[in-house]
Amino acid sequence: MEKYSEVLGLPVICVENGKKVGVVKNIIFCPKKKKLLAFLLECKSYEFNKKIIMTEDIVKIGKDAVIINEENTLKDFRKTKNTDEFIDKGEVIGLRVYSKKGEDMGIVKDVMFDYKNSSIEGVEISDGLIQDIVKGRNVLPLIGKVEFGNEVILVDSDVVEEIMETGGGIKNIIDSRK
Repeated sequence: MEKYSEVLGLPVICVENGKKVGVVKNIIFCPKKKKLLAFLLECKSYEFNKKIIMTEDIVKIGKDAVIINEENTLKDFRKTKNTDEFIDKGEVIGLRVYSKKGEDMGIVKDVMFDYKNSSIEGVEISDGLIQDIVKGRNVLPLIGKVEFGNEVILVDSDVVEEIMETGGGIKNIIDSRK
């Protein structure tokens, strides 16, 4: 499983010619389908067109680079952004998460995904800076009934019970030294 924050900034390298074709600038998600669609690249070229690589064209995401087979799998973002598969694209980072009981769970700060299945597996949510420092962030797995809106994510009560702590935070550091 990969994290949005760890993939941003990675170089994209082509197996065919060993060339670095760009750097991951953003990831395009389809929240309603809980899918990721493509990686938006920043390319060093004279063209001002943004390029994308579809998730099915990715061979491997390593800790230091994204690997693709062929350079011709890069697509012009302006030509593809209005196609049917991109019609429901939207942001996930920054959405507020609420339970169906009306409880504010926090704001999405990171996204965990499986690029092989093009699926969003979970989100890392923040309760605020102080809570992040003291307890660390929480991970909300996208299991059960999870509904994405344009401004919020609504989750069932049983999903709230599945929230996991990331293990970060000062409290966990102090507890581990006891």
